[in-house]
Amino acid sequence: MRGGGGVNGAIHRTGGPTVLADCKARFPRGLATGDAGWTTAGDLPARWIIHTVGPNYRAGQHDRPLLESCYRRSLEVADELGVRTITFPLIGTGMYGWPLQDAIAAAVETIAATVTRVDEVRLVAFDDTAFDAISRHLALSVPLRILQAVRVLHRRGHQQARVLPGMSPSGMHWRVSITSADNYDDSSRYPGLIDWDRAIHYSSGGGADSAGTQVSSSNTAEEIADVILSALPSLQRCLDDADYAAWYDELLRLVEEHNSLPIAYDDYFDVAKGWEVEPGSGIRHRPPTPVRR
Repeated sequence: MRGGGGVNGAIHRTGGPTVLADCKARFPRGLATGDAGWTTAGDLPARWIIHTVGPNYRAGQHDRPLLESCYRRSLEVADELGVRTITFPLIGTGMYGWPLQDAIAAAVETIAATVTRVDEVRLVAFDDTAFDAISRHLALSVPLRILQAVRVLHRRGHQQARVLPGMSPSGMHWRVSITSADNYDDSSRYPGLIDWDRAIHYSSGGGADSAGTQVSSSNTAEEIADVILSALPSLQRCLDDADYAAWYDELLRLVEEHNSLPIAYDDYFDVAKGWEVEPGSGIRHRPPTPVRR
């Protein structure tokens, strides 16, 4: 709360002395790590500055909930002020040395999960590397949340919910179909659907078609699970299939570990070796157990 280097110093230099004066008046003892508060924006073209204190990774503060709290508390302060548009840097990734990929995940996931009246949130990247990494994480956030929703369904007891992920013929877009086991055809070399209309479909090139409901990264996995269940009433009658649920759990752990999406089909893809996490990566997961009929 007293200026310094990095983004903090840049804001104080550009905002002018009134920002520092307001910091001293409103926060004579500063702020705790993970907390947030507001001051005037001084000479900046904004109404307020919301200050937050990120954890210093280089000093041993590796507690990710503290980093997440920076975004959550900032949005709470924004709501108190009636803010409609807010811009964040990637907190902690400069002088404090928080690993870039984890910092991006903390930012995107926390902002998406926080209930707020803010209409628009922008993340500002310091360089092309950070920009590309943020763009990739945002592109993966909705597909990953959909895959996690199927895991939620399994844990609720709908263990015959099946996914069929793969690449479009152009190779440009990832897509996934979700259906019940009795509509899943694994009798041939490549898995497929028996009836296209008895499944819901998502494509990274289009969007989610879930009985007319669009899903986004602001939806939780639990909310998307509810959407899937309402669109596929046949899942209500599914039998237990603990083997598939366990296999799917293992697949999701690989997906989350590598921050990549699985495929079960693609041009020149050998499914006999198992599903692949990220096309061309060579990271394989054994094929699922056959459907019990």
